Amino acid sequence: MLYNHVVLTDLIKRRSQFDFFRELTQLDCFNIVKRSEDLSALDDPRFKKWCELKNFVILGTGGSSLGGQAIHSIANACEKNLKFVSNLDPNSLENLLQKTDFEKTGFLVISKSGETLETICQLLVVTDFAKYLHDFKDRFVVVTEAKDSTLRQIASQNKFLCLDHPNTIGGRFSVFSLVGMIPAILCGLDPRTIRTGGRRVLDNFGNSIYKIQEGADFVFKNFKKGIFNHVSFIYSEKLINFGYWLAQLYAESSGKDGKGVTPLTAIGSVDQHSQLQLYIDGPRDKCFTFFYEKQEKSLAVKNENLPAKFGYLRGKRISEIFGSQCNATQKVLLENGFNVRRIEVPSVSADNLGALFMHFMLEVACLCKLIEVNPFDQPAVERGKIITKELLSRE
Repeated sequence: MLYNHVVLTDLIKRRSQFDFFRELTQLDCFNIVKRSEDLSALDDPRFKKWCELKNFVILGTGGSSLGGQAIHSIANACEKNLKFVSNLDPNSLENLLQKTDFEKTGFLVISKSGETLETICQLLVVTDFAKYLHDFKDRFVVVTEAKDSTLRQIASQNKFLCLDHPNTIGGRFSVFSLVGMIPAILCGLDPRTIRTGGRRVLDNFGNSIYKIQEGADFVFKNFKKGIFNHVSFIYSEKLINFGYWLAQLYAESSGKDGKGVTPLTAIGSVDQHSQLQLYIDGPRDKCFTFFYEKQEKSLAVKNENLPAKFGYLRGKRISEIFGSQCNATQKVLLENGFNVRRIEVPSVSADNLGALFMHFMLEVACLCKLIEVNPFDQPAVERGKIITKELLSRE
């Protein structure tokens, strides 16, 4: 179902809460988890042959990259080497190309519009380095909308395999589409399992709206008090890239019409030593969501040669120490009057990550309903693209 800006604005401002929730779940970015026909494109023999390569470079930025990075972070048994290239920094790009074994590398190129400056530049440079390969055309898979665009033209000219990005799904909401599912496959994860986790949340949305709404209300109540900064304090290495994905979701969805929630990402326990001082004793303009992964089995601190001042650690598992640090940080923020919530994940599995993706996509959409902005567009960034083109055209 395709909604334009006018229809969405009407939906947000005028519909009842019930109608909003009902209509929201019909959007393709959400109900794609109930379908699998798009995955049939991955049965293409060229795609399967491409997947047999050992190394992969993934070109894309923003929503075309962050979801895939979050998925890659949880893949414990990933047998392939994945490198996400989301920035146009010239030194990094040159270093990447110098270190890439082109004989064993495939390239995934993702851009919804097919006109993303960074991705087009990256692709043009990479193809210059890879064009000598005898199977050059089979090394590239492109995901973009089924319309005429620069990226689709390049793909057609070079006979690259080109897969369709749904035109009804925006970039930052595209993690359940091929944008996220192809990286999942490369990581050895089942894309259907990720979608199952998302569907579990979506199917329960109508019966337990309050859970999603409760999260949106938590951020909105702080917003109404002038607390516009939301800190995701992440106590799980596997969820760090999820935190960066979430930051884009908050920022681009809510930041309009002089309103918005500024997302900050902190990593536990390391940022207890770099940011916590500011959070506790600086401006009181932040609320906090803690993400904690339960880890029962872990290494323990051995008794041998344990310094007396650290005697309290005797026999403690690292997971217990890590959990205590999370609890202590949360407690000190509460003691200082900050608003804090906590989300515990029993394990960062593909299913649970899918559930987290869906929960926060719905929660942020509901938050935007409360602050009366359209979560599905980003009109302000277009001006920067225009100026960039003007500057480059003068030279």
